[in-house]
Amino acid sequence: MKNLNARERILQTAIKIFAEKSFEGSRIDEIAREAKVPKSLIYYHFKSKDEILEVLTTNFINEYLRIIAAKPGETHKEKAAEIPDRMKNVYYDFGQKNADLLRVILIDSLKKFKDTPVLFKIVEAMIDKEKETANTQNYDIQERRIAEFFTSFIPMYAYLCFADSWTKYFNIGRKEFDNLFLKAYLETHGAYHKNHDS
Repeated sequence: MKNLNARERILQTAIKIFAEKSFEGSRIDEIAREAKVPKSLIYYHFKSKDEILEVLTTNFINEYLRIIAAKPGETHKEKAAEIPDRMKNVYYDFGQKNADLLRVILIDSLKKFKDTPVLFKIVEAMIDKEKETANTQNYDIQERRIAEFFTSFIPMYAYLCFADSWTKYFNIGRKEFDNLFLKAYLETHGAYHKNHDS
């Protein structure tokens, strides 16, 4: 983290602290101490802890959109066929890099009185991006949102967040765990894509 500029160091440290102590349980002075910056520097870059989380979420969404933009206009069948390769070569690395932030996003999204959970913003951004290149004639936006959210986002984020503790608790090797998850993912999210024509 030494080579990062102060703003990036603050953001990376915030992810670590938020993931360890929860967003509510974290304090700006803890982030400052861990990032080895004065508290005033944090307030120079960010108005509040909420803004730090907002910037982290926006960065995550933008990076995710760049990934999905790499394959514009794919049909459902093409998406289904690409799942194993994309999981191995794209999504796994992206998820591992962002696993702590995903923990924070999941916890924040589960708050009962949260009007707009961060996860909803991510699925909305993904669907909006997809609509730019999709054949909108047979495009049911509500179905796409539900399918992506409940058969892809939630299982994928849970898989990434729980992988280490799951493999230890259930005494399963990581490779076997990854293969079994991919099999289940293909049978659910992959099946959704296979069963659609457009």
